[in-house]
Amino acid sequence: MPQTIERKVARTTTAFTGTVTCKGGSSRGIVKDLSAAGICFQLYFDINAKTGQEVSIESNEFGHLTGVVQWYRGDKIGIRLDPSSKTAAQISSYFKYFR
Repeated sequence: MPQTIERKVARTTTAFTGTVTCKGGSSRGIVKDLSAAGICFQLYFDINAKTGQEVSIESNEFGHLTGVVQWYRGDKIGIRLDPSSKTAAQISSYFKYFR
């Protein structure tokens, strides 16, 4: 039986590019989904991201964000975003202007 994940915040499917940087390196990739709380990012190159590691995310759609790797599976990583008001404003702006 497939495992379902209950999310506290609904995510919106997206398909724009960005760059994730962590201690292990940097990679361009695709933001697969986005919410005020997190991002699913599909990496073009392995950057050796580990759970709990801090990362920064850059995209033309929302600028510069920071977060922590929540999970990684293959070429995808889940990033829990910094819960600051600046992050919330950037995500809100994305939903207002780019959707």
